[in-house]
Amino acid sequence: MKKMLAILLSLVLLSVGCLSLAQPAALAEDGTGTEPPIPPIEYPTLEEPLLPAEARVPGDWYGLHHGLLFCLSFQEDGSFTLAVSGSPLEPIRGTWLVEGNCLYLNGTDTEPLLVLDDSLLWEAVGLRFTREMPETFRPTEEFYELTPGDPDGLWRCRYVGAGGVVMEAEALGEDTLLYIEGENVALGGVFGDIPLVFAFEDGAMVARLDEGETKAVLTLRLQMDGVLRLSLETDGEAAGPVDFYLLPQTPANAELPAEP
Repeated sequence: MKKMLAILLSLVLLSVGCLSLAQPAALAEDGTGTEPPIPPIEYPTLEEPLLPAEARVPGDWYGLHHGLLFCLSFQEDGSFTLAVSGSPLEPIRGTWLVEGNCLYLNGTDTEPLLVLDDSLLWEAVGLRFTREMPETFRPTEEFYELTPGDPDGLWRCRYVGAGGVVMEAEALGEDTLLYIEGENVALGGVFGDIPLVFAFEDGAMVARLDEGETKAVLTLRLQMDGVLRLSLETDGEAAGPVDFYLLPQTPANAELPAEP
Protein backbone atom coordinates (compact mmCIF):
# COMPACT_ATOMS: atom_id res chain seq x y z
CA MET A 1 0.00 0.00 0.00
CA LYS A 2 2.81 2.43 0.82
CA LYS A 3 4.43 1.51 -2.46
CA MET A 4 1.24 2.35 -4.37
CA LEU A 5 0.94 5.75 -2.64
CA ALA A 6 4.56 6.51 -3.52
CA ILE A 7 3.90 5.80 -7.22
CA LEU A 8 0.79 8.02 -7.27
CA LEU A 9 2.67 10.85 -5.54
CA SER A 10 5.43 10.64 -8.10
CA LEU A 11 2.90 10.90 -10.97
CA VAL A 12 1.29 13.98 -9.39
CA LEU A 13 4.66 15.70 -8.93
CA LEU A 14 5.58 14.90 -12.52
CA SER A 15 2.33 16.41 -13.82
CA VAL A 16 2.85 19.59 -11.78
CA GLY A 17 6.38 19.91 -13.10
CA CYS A 18 5.19 19.61 -16.71
CA LEU A 19 2.53 22.28 -16.15
CA SER A 20 5.13 24.65 -14.71
CA LEU A 21 7.17 24.38 -17.92
CA ALA A 22 4.21 25.17 -20.23
CA GLN A 23 3.93 28.64 -21.79
CA PRO A 24 1.05 30.84 -20.55
CA ALA A 25 -2.05 30.78 -22.75
CA ALA A 26 -2.35 33.68 -25.17
CA LEU A 27 -5.21 36.03 -24.39
CA ALA A 28 -7.93 36.37 -26.96
CA GLU A 29 -9.20 39.81 -27.91
CA ASP A 30 -12.04 39.47 -25.38
CA GLY A 31 -9.59 38.66 -22.58
CA THR A 32 -10.96 35.16 -21.94
CA GLY A 33 -7.59 33.52 -22.31
CA THR A 34 -8.77 31.28 -25.13
CA GLU A 35 -6.06 30.56 -27.66
CA PRO A 36 -6.91 31.51 -31.28
CA PRO A 37 -7.19 28.60 -33.75
CA ILE A 38 -3.99 27.62 -35.47
CA PRO A 39 -4.32 28.21 -39.23
CA PRO A 40 -3.77 25.12 -41.40
CA ILE A 41 -0.43 24.78 -43.09
CA GLU A 42 -0.64 25.31 -46.88
CA TYR A 43 1.83 23.20 -48.74
CA PRO A 44 2.86 24.34 -52.25
CA THR A 45 1.47 22.19 -55.05
CA LEU A 46 3.97 20.76 -57.48
CA GLU A 47 3.20 21.21 -61.19
CA GLU A 48 2.99 18.07 -63.24
CA PRO A 49 6.17 17.55 -65.23
CA LEU A 50 5.85 18.44 -68.92
CA LEU A 51 5.67 15.38 -71.13
CA PRO A 52 8.27 14.94 -73.88
CA ALA A 53 7.38 16.67 -77.15
CA GLU A 54 6.61 13.39 -78.92
CA ALA A 55 4.11 12.39 -76.22
CA ARG A 56 2.27 15.75 -76.45
CA VAL A 57 1.56 15.53 -80.17
CA PRO A 58 -1.12 12.79 -80.58
CA GLY A 59 -4.72 13.99 -80.71
CA ASP A 60 -6.66 16.76 -82.45
CA TRP A 61 -5.39 20.32 -82.97
CA TYR A 62 -7.15 23.37 -84.45
CA GLY A 63 -5.83 26.48 -86.15
CA LEU A 64 -7.54 29.56 -87.59
CA HIS A 65 -5.97 31.35 -90.56
CA HIS A 66 -7.76 34.16 -92.42
CA GLY A 67 -11.10 32.73 -91.33
CA LEU A 68 -10.25 29.19 -92.45
CA LEU A 69 -10.42 26.51 -89.75
CA PHE A 70 -7.66 23.88 -90.11
CA CYS A 71 -8.07 20.56 -88.30
CA LEU A 72 -4.86 18.61 -87.72
CA SER A 73 -5.18 15.13 -86.24
CA PHE A 74 -2.22 12.98 -85.15
CA GLN A 75 -2.47 9.25 -84.48
CA GLU A 76 -0.32 7.13 -82.18
CA ASP A 77 0.79 5.02 -85.15
CA GLY A 78 2.62 8.00 -86.68
CA SER A 79 -0.03 9.01 -89.24
CA PHE A 80 -1.83 12.36 -89.53
CA THR A 81 -4.65 14.08 -91.43
CA LEU A 82 -4.97 17.79 -92.24
CA ALA A 83 -8.38 19.11 -93.31
CA VAL A 84 -10.04 22.48 -93.85
CA SER A 85 -13.46 22.73 -92.23
CA GLY A 86 -16.24 22.91 -94.80
CA SER A 87 -14.00 22.00 -97.73
CA PRO A 88 -15.26 19.26 -100.08
CA LEU A 89 -11.65 18.28 -100.80
CA GLU A 90 -10.17 15.16 -99.28
CA PRO A 91 -7.92 15.72 -96.22
CA ILE A 92 -4.15 15.63 -96.65
CA ARG A 93 -2.74 12.42 -95.18
CA GLY A 94 0.78 11.42 -94.25
CA THR A 95 3.20 10.56 -91.46
CA TRP A 96 4.68 12.63 -88.64
CA LEU A 97 7.99 12.55 -86.80
CA VAL A 98 9.37 14.51 -83.84
CA GLU A 99 13.04 15.45 -83.44
CA GLY A 100 13.70 17.59 -80.38
CA ASN A 101 10.84 20.09 -80.39
CA CYS A 102 10.43 19.99 -84.18
CA LEU A 103 7.44 18.20 -85.67
CA TYR A 104 7.93 17.10 -89.27
CA LEU A 105 5.13 16.15 -91.65
CA ASN A 106 6.01 13.71 -94.43
CA GLY A 107 9.76 13.77 -93.92
CA THR A 108 12.44 15.93 -92.33
CA ASP A 109 13.05 17.86 -95.56
CA THR A 110 9.85 19.86 -94.94
CA GLU A 111 9.41 22.99 -92.82
CA PRO A 112 8.66 21.71 -89.29
CA LEU A 113 6.10 22.78 -86.75
CA LEU A 114 7.43 23.79 -83.33
CA VAL A 115 6.04 21.80 -80.40
CA LEU A 116 5.46 24.34 -77.62
CA ASP A 117 4.05 23.79 -74.13
CA ASP A 118 0.38 23.94 -75.17
CA SER A 119 0.39 24.66 -78.90
CA LEU A 120 1.96 23.83 -82.25
CA LEU A 121 3.45 26.72 -84.24
CA TRP A 122 3.75 26.49 -88.01
CA GLU A 123 5.98 29.48 -88.66
CA ALA A 124 6.14 28.85 -92.41
CA VAL A 125 2.46 29.83 -92.81
CA GLY A 126 1.97 31.85 -89.60
CA LEU A 127 -0.46 29.32 -88.14
CA ARG A 128 -0.79 28.27 -84.51
CA PHE A 129 -2.69 25.13 -83.48
CA THR A 130 -4.26 24.61 -80.06
CA ARG A 131 -6.40 21.91 -78.46
CA GLU A 132 -9.45 24.18 -78.31
CA MET A 133 -11.53 24.76 -81.42
CA PRO A 134 -11.66 28.53 -82.09
CA GLU A 135 -14.84 30.37 -82.96
CA THR A 136 -15.31 30.95 -86.68
CA PHE A 137 -17.81 32.79 -88.85
CA ARG A 138 -20.56 30.40 -89.91
CA PRO A 139 -23.22 31.67 -92.30
CA THR A 140 -26.78 31.14 -91.14
CA GLU A 141 -29.54 29.99 -93.46
CA GLU A 142 -32.21 31.99 -91.66
CA PHE A 143 -33.14 35.30 -93.30
CA TYR A 144 -35.33 38.33 -92.74
CA GLU A 145 -37.93 39.14 -95.37
CA LEU A 146 -36.64 42.28 -97.01
CA THR A 147 -38.88 45.23 -97.85
CA PRO A 148 -37.87 48.56 -99.46
CA GLY A 149 -35.71 50.58 -97.08
CA ASP A 150 -34.61 47.68 -94.87
CA PRO A 151 -30.99 47.32 -96.05
CA ASP A 152 -30.45 50.97 -97.03
CA GLY A 153 -26.95 52.27 -96.39
CA LEU A 154 -23.33 51.36 -97.00
CA TRP A 155 -22.05 47.78 -96.62
CA ARG A 156 -18.52 46.34 -96.87
CA CYS A 157 -17.54 42.76 -97.61
CA ARG A 158 -16.02 40.92 -94.63
CA TYR A 159 -16.04 37.27 -95.78
CA VAL A 160 -16.21 35.42 -99.10
CA GLY A 161 -17.53 31.89 -99.50
CA ALA A 162 -17.56 29.33 -102.30
CA GLY A 163 -17.90 25.57 -102.39
CA GLY A 164 -18.58 25.36 -98.66
CA VAL A 165 -15.39 27.24 -97.68
CA VAL A 166 -15.60 30.72 -96.13
CA MET A 167 -12.58 32.95 -95.54
CA GLU A 168 -11.76 36.57 -94.81
CA ALA A 169 -12.21 38.86 -97.79
CA GLU A 170 -9.03 40.77 -96.92
CA ALA A 171 -6.92 37.66 -97.52
CA LEU A 172 -8.28 37.50 -101.08
CA GLY A 173 -7.71 41.18 -101.73
CA GLU A 174 -11.48 41.50 -101.84
CA ASP A 175 -12.96 44.93 -101.11
CA THR A 176 -16.55 44.93 -102.30
CA LEU A 177 -18.76 47.87 -101.31
CA LEU A 178 -22.51 48.19 -101.68
CA TYR A 179 -24.55 51.35 -101.36
CA ILE A 180 -28.29 50.71 -101.25
CA GLU A 181 -31.17 53.13 -101.64
CA GLY A 182 -34.48 51.35 -101.99
CA GLU A 183 -34.26 49.23 -105.14
CA ASN A 184 -31.11 50.98 -106.38
CA VAL A 185 -27.74 49.44 -105.55
CA ALA A 186 -24.25 50.73 -106.40
CA LEU A 187 -21.54 48.08 -106.45
CA GLY A 188 -18.00 49.23 -105.79
CA GLY A 189 -14.59 47.70 -105.15
CA VAL A 190 -13.61 44.73 -107.28
CA PHE A 191 -16.78 45.15 -109.34
CA GLY A 192 -15.83 48.68 -110.31
CA ASP A 193 -18.66 51.19 -110.01
CA ILE A 194 -21.77 49.47 -111.34
CA PRO A 195 -25.26 50.87 -110.79
CA LEU A 196 -27.93 48.17 -110.62
CA VAL A 197 -31.65 48.03 -110.07
CA PHE A 198 -32.88 45.18 -107.89
CA ALA A 199 -36.40 43.85 -107.64
CA PHE A 200 -37.91 42.57 -104.39
CA GLU A 201 -38.75 38.89 -104.84
CA ASP A 202 -39.72 36.38 -102.15
CA GLY A 203 -38.18 38.41 -99.33
CA ALA A 204 -34.93 39.02 -101.21
CA MET A 205 -33.54 41.58 -103.67
CA VAL A 206 -32.68 40.18 -107.10
CA ALA A 207 -30.88 41.66 -110.12
CA ARG A 208 -30.25 39.91 -113.44
CA LEU A 209 -27.41 40.78 -115.80
CA ASP A 210 -27.66 39.83 -119.47
CA GLU A 211 -25.15 41.78 -121.48
CA GLY A 212 -23.54 39.87 -124.30
CA GLU A 213 -21.65 36.94 -122.85
CA THR A 214 -22.18 38.17 -119.29
CA LYS A 215 -25.14 36.40 -117.73
CA ALA A 216 -25.45 36.48 -113.97
CA VAL A 217 -27.97 36.66 -111.16
CA LEU A 218 -27.24 38.68 -108.02
CA THR A 219 -29.32 38.06 -104.91
CA LEU A 220 -29.27 40.09 -101.70
CA ARG A 221 -30.56 38.53 -98.48
CA LEU A 222 -30.30 39.77 -94.90
CA GLN A 223 -29.32 37.04 -92.46
CA MET A 224 -30.83 36.85 -89.00
CA ASP A 225 -27.42 37.76 -87.52
CA GLY A 226 -27.46 41.11 -89.35
CA VAL A 227 -25.03 40.09 -92.11
CA LEU A 228 -26.02 41.01 -95.67
CA ARG A 229 -25.32 38.21 -98.14
CA LEU A 230 -24.73 38.94 -101.82
CA SER A 231 -24.86 35.75 -103.91
CA LEU A 232 -23.44 35.82 -107.43
CA GLU A 233 -24.48 33.04 -109.80
CA THR A 234 -23.19 32.82 -113.36
CA ASP A 235 -24.07 30.47 -116.16
CA GLY A 236 -22.13 27.25 -116.15
CA GLU A 237 -20.92 27.65 -112.55
CA ALA A 238 -21.18 24.04 -111.38
CA ALA A 239 -19.66 24.74 -107.95
CA GLY A 240 -22.58 26.98 -107.00
CA PRO A 241 -22.69 30.69 -106.22
CA VAL A 242 -19.97 32.88 -104.79
CA ASP A 243 -21.25 34.49 -101.61
CA PHE A 244 -20.11 37.87 -100.28
CA TYR A 245 -20.90 38.52 -96.61
CA LEU A 246 -21.17 42.23 -95.84
CA LEU A 247 -21.34 44.26 -92.65
CA PRO A 248 -22.84 47.76 -92.30
CA GLN A 249 -20.39 50.65 -92.61
CA THR A 250 -20.41 54.43 -92.36
CA PRO A 251 -18.95 56.99 -94.77
CA ALA A 252 -16.37 57.81 -92.10
CA ASN A 253 -14.56 54.46 -92.45
CA ALA A 254 -15.21 53.50 -96.07
CA GLU A 255 -15.03 55.22 -99.43
CA LEU A 256 -18.45 55.49 -101.04
CA PRO A 257 -18.93 53.92 -104.49
CA ALA A 258 -20.62 55.96 -107.15
CA GLU A 259 -24.18 56.83 -106.23
CA PRO A 260 -26.84 54.62 -107.83
